[in-house]
Amino acid sequence: MKIAFAFLLTMFTLTGTSFCQSKYWIFFKDKPNANAFNQFGLGEKAEKYLLNSGILTRRAIERRLKVLPSSSVVFESDFPVYTPYIDSLRAIGLNVVGASRWLNAAVVSADSSLVAGAEGFPFVTAIRKVLSFNTEMFSPLPSQVSSGGLPAFTSSTTPADSGLYGPSYPQLALSGIPRVQALGIDGKGVLIGMLDTGFRYETHEALQNVRIVGEHDFIQHDSITENQAGDAPDQDNHGTSTLSVLGGYSPGNLVGVAYGADFMLAKTEYVPVTDFKWEEDNWVEGLEWMESRGADVVSSSVAYNIFVDSSGAIDSSQSYFWSRGDFNGKTAESSVAASRAASLGVIVVQAMGNEGNGNGVVGTMDVPADADSIISVGAVNANGNLAGFSSTGPTNDGRIKPDLVADGTSDYVAVVPGPNTYAYESGTSFATPITAGIAALILSVRPDYTPMEVIDLLKRTAVRNPIATGDSMMTAYPNNFYGWGIVNAWNAIKSIGFVGSNSFSFWQKGKLIYIAARAYSTSGVDIGLSKAYYSTDSVHYYSAPVFQTDTLSQIAFSVAPPTSVAGHVYFYFDLVDSSGKSIDVPYKGSQTPFDLPGWMVTPESITGNFLLLDNYPNPFSRETHITFMLKNAAHVEIDVYDILGRKVKTIYDGQLPSGYQTLVWDGSTEHQRIAGSGVYLIKVDVDGSVKTLKVLYLK
Repeated sequence: MKIAFAFLLTMFTLTGTSFCQSKYWIFFKDKPNANAFNQFGLGEKAEKYLLNSGILTRRAIERRLKVLPSSSVVFESDFPVYTPYIDSLRAIGLNVVGASRWLNAAVVSADSSLVAGAEGFPFVTAIRKVLSFNTEMFSPLPSQVSSGGLPAFTSSTTPADSGLYGPSYPQLALSGIPRVQALGIDGKGVLIGMLDTGFRYETHEALQNVRIVGEHDFIQHDSITENQAGDAPDQDNHGTSTLSVLGGYSPGNLVGVAYGADFMLAKTEYVPVTDFKWEEDNWVEGLEWMESRGADVVSSSVAYNIFVDSSGAIDSSQSYFWSRGDFNGKTAESSVAASRAASLGVIVVQAMGNEGNGNGVVGTMDVPADADSIISVGAVNANGNLAGFSSTGPTNDGRIKPDLVADGTSDYVAVVPGPNTYAYESGTSFATPITAGIAALILSVRPDYTPMEVIDLLKRTAVRNPIATGDSMMTAYPNNFYGWGIVNAWNAIKSIGFVGSNSFSFWQKGKLIYIAARAYSTSGVDIGLSKAYYSTDSVHYYSAPVFQTDTLSQIAFSVAPPTSVAGHVYFYFDLVDSSGKSIDVPYKGSQTPFDLPGWMVTPESITGNFLLLDNYPNPFSRETHITFMLKNAAHVEIDVYDILGRKVKTIYDGQLPSGYQTLVWDGSTEHQRIAGSGVYLIKVDVDGSVKTLKVLYLK
């Protein structure tokens, strides 16, 4: 969408803010700190240095090895910007606020007269202003907010049953996601990065259990990505909503595409008043950070087109325009960075923008959707028809964009302040995390796939809606409106042919525990040729026959429970289908098996210092009582976990005297918010002796 210049100028006048400084890229000619490694080629010595320095992680190296030879896995671009160059800029009064390793550039904040002083340095090759773009990544469609949440969920919580998903079901069903999640495929093992305005996840029921392994604010340079002093009230709105589409989990309300994945969050986009203000330097730094930490997928729902400088004045000479040829994947710094990340094994998923449909000849997209080797995403409605706001291609160098489309019209999302506030929002911002989540689902069952293998798979299996006769704008696929079609997770899984779940389930009957996982083969699983392998020490494995349960696609085996709560059962399934193909479940399970800890089961033989009674009531909607008897005074810790093994709350941690004790869980979380309806495990640990209760909470 285009924004009137007068409106932008008025916006800055209304803020009452006076800016006297601008931000600039200052590009350097070399990296002397890498010379010692470059002399003999960047090999094992350079890799060890970068790992030991914390510049790269082993996970990042392993991901790169999917696309790069082991002899060329690190580069000069991985080395930091040369510190003496930075010091020289500071010495002439420049405020260095950031840097890009890949671009070999510093970002400074200063007035133009000071910046001019850097032109005389022999190591400076170019200086270019960092410009900011103001727009809204939401489309201008009405939102419907549910401030009190939805009615308590009381029906089945099985994935693929629409009741689990609540109002979020249509946006997932259009892309076949519930059928994939029904196989126990939830993105586990995949690291997803998100670049956005900020994230308020701890105070919302759909987000408080998302596994966040890293977060960074590239605006205020700290590790807080939710609102803080100096932020606009709506700073973290947009990121909170996009995160919910990808990783949210609140049964009966909202389920994200890849809720089992791990997440890195980067707050890169500044919201000064009521409109989003995006700065490419933060975006580039955020992407570099995620790649270096080992992110497998990066989802970006922010984009750039017409810019203003920090005084609010529009500098169209430095804006990106399709008519000027800027959308070629090589002009915008963000596009260069996106392509670089893709070359290092990251699946970059980028929103096309909400600039409206073009004619298929002249593009309307924002950058970095023009980058090569990434997935650029447009938006359709629930019927699969292109949204009127969705930007279209081609790029200036003739490549088709978007690559894929997904539901981006009236998607159901979590919104601030929480804990149970939701809204219907529209924009390519929401089609993008749907697509990124599907990429994560694929990687969770085939972690060795390269970005191009995933992209090709998703393009090849996309749904191509029939094109109306006589519509000359959309005569064939792929095209510059729908790309290769509507992304479809189920079609992709079927195309792989034989896959297994990321998770397992278990139950006790008599003196045995039954452990089950799910698998799908287009040829059908041959139970007679399939086996399970289990171990109690992770070294010596024993085989066990498997059987088909009454649940669709579920395969199980039985085993004696661990002899102590400190024990474990390590296991994997070796499955064979009717065509003779075989897989491990989990993928490569002989190397990384499932792990069932002893405390999650309660063998009859366990005795100790306490007697644990059944909690009551169960199910419960307001509170449940946890009652136990201690023979002697002891240290007691009581924790609540969700069905994914994530801690929800510590109810008690301390000493208790002997005798009967009763504690209460009221369905709240660690942050005193209300947990989502569903099954929870209450772990009672008395001086290392552990027993577990399974409870059903219904709001």
